[in-house]
Amino acid sequence: MGLLSPPRLILVTPVGWGGAAAPPPTYPRRVEWFFTGLIGLAALLTLWFAGYVVYRLYSDQR
Repeated sequence: MGLLSPPRLILVTPVGWGGAAAPPPTYPRRVEWFFTGLIGLAALLTLWFAGYVVYRLYSDQR
């Protein structure tokens, strides 16, 4: 180990894992579609409101 050599990486496994992590939980497809739809609806509502505000700002100046 020289003075300019890179440091060694030591990997530590947390106690109780047994070396392998459990797979991530999966949700039913209907739940995923429901929340994806909610995100889409929120995006559309935000775009509509932004457009409405811009419309009102320009229409009130006339």
